Amino acid sequence: RVMDTPKELELRNLLKRDESIMGIVVAEKDSGTPVLSAYNQSSFDSVDRFRPYIASMLTMMRNSNKLGMGETKRVCLTYDEANVSFVFFYKIWIIIVAGESESNLGGMLSLEDELLQMRF
Repeated sequence: RVMDTPKELELRNLLKRDESIMGIVVAEKDSGTPVLSAYNQSSFDSVDRFRPYIASMLTMMRNSNKLGMGETKRVCLTYDEANVSFVFFYKIWIIIVAGESESNLGGMLSLEDELLQMRF
């Protein structure tokens, strides 16, 4: 296994705070390409299946600017099987995927401040 970078270690430490969070993905603004990610060991496959969905959501959010309401800053989605939070910051998207619809959305959002301070 390749050693984790300091940023990956920080993401992994944040994951430990809430066991319902399956993964955190940091993606480039325009392409949606993941540049950094951390997953709970048991949920890598589950979060990996979200990749095409994440890419399409980021495209949709970029195109929402055409509505004249400015750039999207945050989107929180709740599904039968998961909660997903997208947070835009400067030139990146931070995506938090929680594996249960009953997961603590407030807890997910409380990670935002710490994630934004990481200076990706």
